[in-house]
Amino acid sequence: TLVDTRVRRVWQMDPDGFSLTNPDWQTYLDETVRIVQRELGLENEKLESHLYNLLLYEPGSFFLPHRDGEKLDRMVATLVIVLPGAFRGGELVVRHEGQERVVDFGAAGGNPFHTHHAAFYADCEHEVRPLQEGHRLCLVYNLTLAGSKTAVTAPRTAGVADELATTLGSWSDTDPPKLAVLLEHRYTQAGLTWDALKGVDRVKARVLAEAATQAGCRAYLALLTLEESGSAEEEYEPRSRRSRRGEDDEDEENEDSSGRYHMEEVFETTLSAEHWSDSEGNPLSFGMMAVEQQEVVPPDTLTKGKPEEDYEGYTGNEGMTLTRWYRHAAVFLWPDTNHYDAVCDCGLDGAIVSLAALVNPQQAARGKQAIALKAQCVAFADAILGRFGGTPRWLSQASGQLLLASLARLCDPRLLAAYLASVVAHCREVEPDADLVTACDAHGWRTFEKELTAVFEATAVATLGRNVRLLDRLSSSRSKLKADRRAVCRTLAEKVVDSLAKIDREIATEPWRARELDRSQVLTALARVTLAVERDDLLARVVTDTLANPKVYPLRAHIGALTSLKHWLATHLKKPSAAVTNWVAACCEQLEALTASEPALPADQRRGANLPCKCRLCEELRKFLTDPAESMHRFRAVQDRRSHLENEIGVHKCDLTYTTDRKGSPHTLVCTKTTASFDAKLKTYREDLEYLSALQTIRSSLPE
Repeated sequence: TLVDTRVRRVWQMDPDGFSLTNPDWQTYLDETVRIVQRELGLENEKLESHLYNLLLYEPGSFFLPHRDGEKLDRMVATLVIVLPGAFRGGELVVRHEGQERVVDFGAAGGNPFHTHHAAFYADCEHEVRPLQEGHRLCLVYNLTLAGSKTAVTAPRTAGVADELATTLGSWSDTDPPKLAVLLEHRYTQAGLTWDALKGVDRVKARVLAEAATQAGCRAYLALLTLEESGSAEEEYEPRSRRSRRGEDDEDEENEDSSGRYHMEEVFETTLSAEHWSDSEGNPLSFGMMAVEQQEVVPPDTLTKGKPEEDYEGYTGNEGMTLTRWYRHAAVFLWPDTNHYDAVCDCGLDGAIVSLAALVNPQQAARGKQAIALKAQCVAFADAILGRFGGTPRWLSQASGQLLLASLARLCDPRLLAAYLASVVAHCREVEPDADLVTACDAHGWRTFEKELTAVFEATAVATLGRNVRLLDRLSSSRSKLKADRRAVCRTLAEKVVDSLAKIDREIATEPWRARELDRSQVLTALARVTLAVERDDLLARVVTDTLANPKVYPLRAHIGALTSLKHWLATHLKKPSAAVTNWVAACCEQLEALTASEPALPADQRRGANLPCKCRLCEELRKFLTDPAESMHRFRAVQDRRSHLENEIGVHKCDLTYTTDRKGSPHTLVCTKTTASFDAKLKTYREDLEYLSALQTIRSSLPE
């Protein structure tokens, strides 16, 4: 063989000139070939290794770009095993279809005692760059296909990608909105990255990503999970089979525990994808996406492979249940035009986070880039807002605030109006913050008057508290409100007061619903709002209606509101308000009546006996409570009757304490009279005196 040192400079020795005597070498070589077989996507083939030569690279050694000739029949690949040594340079460079992979066996920081390997298809162009220092000793093996009549070359993807791009380019509205193309290997969540894909999966993912780019589609990597849950049935292995395996036959309990379980009937099936990354390897915050089985390619492989299982035995009247999970790596595809809808399929919280991440670079961009990015942001925002569809749905307060902040930064009044009409009007958990005030100031309060009015016209029990707080925020200002802001807030205040009257009429027939709201906070906020927009008449209406409805607005609610307003009134109320004056006066009048005389300690042992039960034991209890002299009484009764008596004492708040004397049978309930009712009245009396003093202070400080 002629050696042209301008093309190749390296020492070489044929296999008959050396020997490999390490007894573990063949085991290492076989395992390495199995790894190469898997990574090159040749799992269905059988590879055989043939030692070709031993190469020694010294400083200056190199090999210019070339392709290996077919040295053996059915040769498919070349395997290079680099033996331990310290060296620098000599990188192996492999090229195929315009792609290049550089393997640096002597990378800085590498362990010189490690054995490394690299393998590539025989028809790939490759070269060895000059070795700079040290020596590198390596073994070269030719890998052939055992028993194969067809030659195998490196996968060629250019034509396939073009053909696939043509197919993807014809995506229509009648096709599935997305596709999930399953990969063959199994990956953990942490190991599912584009650069860690194995063998044929790497090629498949690269082809799909390239075709998607050509066709105006998106390609993402995700973990697809099929979850099935249903009734379980235990399978028993015959005793004879275990005996043939040499296992001991112990007791029946051990025999039962050796069973396996299978799904008898599937009750529920879900298919979802999560843990997303783009073709650049960047993780994405898409969240969990619901997937339809007709969107999976190929769908019949979803239940192939061994699933994860969770078995639960009998619980009460419930039978055995089994849940299993089939996990697959998949490349997801969808058209660019459907991108934002697809992201919204992963959940609105994740979509809102993604929108915020897109708005950030848009704010920093300039010129045409800024225009293009804003168009993307607007399209994304429209997709998110379109998911609400004018119907109530849940959205967290944090997501609602983040969405508002993003829309405010985009400075698009149409989007902000849609946010009010779609989100605020139908998501009671969402309560806009100061960003809404800033937006209204920037675009004009009249711009959003229609949408704000609709929000407040729809005020119900579930949104009353939120809407009153929101209106309080909209109408509050350190300086006097400007005319358009004051006019809009006046309209909104009328809507809230009208809604409040309607809600209170409805609650009158269902008083338990009054507990859903903190009435004191409602009164406090309404007072600030009506006074800020100079609608004393509205406050007077609220005060009159609520004082006349003590079941819904007890005196304590009014007192709480007025004491909370003390500092605000001193700061903001600069001219007389008949509504506030009358409100304080009415509350003072009620407190004066309540504190006219101090509660008196009971003169004897008589206590309240409001007991509707007519049983013998309750009659005895009633007689004891009304007895002016007896302070303690013993009720001897079986347990269920004693429990009944204890319940009656608690429900009707009798001034009694009780203990159980467990001597004898049945046991005895020992009841002792207390002054609990008097103590409670005295506490309330003293609190009322303090409230009266506080309201009198407020009344004396009001403008005259």
